[in-house]
Amino acid sequence: MQAGYAEIDITPGPGIELTGYGYWLDRRAKGTLDPLAARAAALGEGDAIAVVVQLDLLALSSEFVAVVRSKAAERCGIRPEAVMLHCTHTHSGPAVRPLTGCGMPDPAFVARLQEQLVDLIDTAVRARTPVEAVKWFQRDFPDGFAQNRTGGDDLDTHVRGLWLDMGRSGPVCLVSYACHPVTLGRGSEYSADYCGAVLRELNAYGIRTLYLNGCCGDVNPLVHRVKWGSGSADTLRIYGRDLAGLVRAAARDAESCPSGPVRACSELVPLDVHVPETDELEAMAREHEERGAANPDDHRARVTALWARALLERQKQGTLDRVCSTEIQAIAIGDSLIVGLGAETFTRMGLILRQVLERPPRLLIAATTNGVIGYIGDRRDVENSGYASSDACRIYGMPHPRPGAGEKWIGDGAERLRSWLDGG
Repeated sequence: MQAGYAEIDITPGPGIELTGYGYWLDRRAKGTLDPLAARAAALGEGDAIAVVVQLDLLALSSEFVAVVRSKAAERCGIRPEAVMLHCTHTHSGPAVRPLTGCGMPDPAFVARLQEQLVDLIDTAVRARTPVEAVKWFQRDFPDGFAQNRTGGDDLDTHVRGLWLDMGRSGPVCLVSYACHPVTLGRGSEYSADYCGAVLRELNAYGIRTLYLNGCCGDVNPLVHRVKWGSGSADTLRIYGRDLAGLVRAAARDAESCPSGPVRACSELVPLDVHVPETDELEAMAREHEERGAANPDDHRARVTALWARALLERQKQGTLDRVCSTEIQAIAIGDSLIVGLGAETFTRMGLILRQVLERPPRLLIAATTNGVIGYIGDRRDVENSGYASSDACRIYGMPHPRPGAGEKWIGDGAERLRSWLDGG
C-alpha cells in the first residue's frame, strides 16, 4: 500500500460572507484568526486509489462535489465513488453550499476552490510512497469538551484514528471525534475553530493529520455552558492541546491492522420525508410572504416562504428527489472503514451505524461529507419539532423528515454497506 499527503491554504481575502449562526446576519470577514486549509490523503496503489479530502468549511453542495469528482477522474483516473470530500463544519468560513438566510456562496471563491481541490488531489496522488505499517487506535475521552445540546443523553466520547507509518517522512493520521465547531460564536474572522487547533498541535509533532468530524448535529462544545459563543483563541488552543495530546497517547498503543486492499463504494439512500401537497405549499408561501411584508424583522417567515417556493419549483422541474435522499460513502482499507455521511447527523445515527455493521470494529465516521442534504435528527427531535428537524430543514431547503426517518436512513445505509463488505 502507498499513501500521499498534501495540504493547501484556502483562506479567501476579507469581505466574503461567513456562513451559519442565524438569519441574514451579513457577517463579512474582516480578517483571519487562523487560516482555513484543505488536506488530502491518497491511499492505495495501481488503479485502486481512494482520496480523502478534509476542508475547513461548513458544507458542500452535491453539484460542487460532482464537478470536483469529474475533474479528478479526468486528471487522475480516480473513480468518483473513491473521492471523499469532508467538511469539518466550521461556522467561521465562507459558504459553498447555499443556506437560506445563513450564508450564500461567493461564485469566484467556489470556482477557484474547485480548481484548488483538483490540484490538491493530484498532488496527493503523485506524492504517494510506501506505507510501512497501518495501525488503529481508539481511546475514550470522557472528560472531553463535548456535550449533547438537545437535552438528550446520546454522546460518543471516543476518539478514533488510523495511523499510517511512512518511515522517515513521518506519519499520516486520520482522526475522528464528534463536536460542533461553534466554539467562537458569531465572530467576524476566518477560523477553522477547534479542528484547526487540533491539527496545528499534531503538525508541530510532525504528524500530518486529517480531522474527520463525526455525528455531532446534537453536540456542542462545553464552553457554551458558560455563555453561548463565548469561546476565544485561548479556548481553541486548550481544546486543540487536549485532543491532540490524547491522540498522541492513543497512537502509542495502536494495534497493527491490514494495509489493503483499498476499495470504495457510494450509495444514495432515500430519507423518509413529508412533502406537502402543492396547494398546501402555495398557501404556506403566500401566508409567510404576507407575514414577512407586515414585519420585515420576521426572518423565520421569510425563510419559510422561500423554502415553500423552492419546493414548488423542484416539484415543477421534477428534481424533488435531490433533496429527499443523500449519499453514504465508504472507503475500506483492509478491514478498516471510513464512512462519509451526507448530512448533519445526530449522535444516534453513528451509534446505529456501528451496531448494524457489527464489523469492522475499526470504523471512522465523517459526517457533513460530500453533498450535504441538511440535518438528519433522531426520532425524539422530529417528534418535538426540534430546530434540526424543522427550521434547519428550511434553511437547507429539504423537506421535513418523518419520525424515525433518520434511524431508518442510517439503518438502510448500514445494511447496504454490510452487503458490500460481504461481497454482495
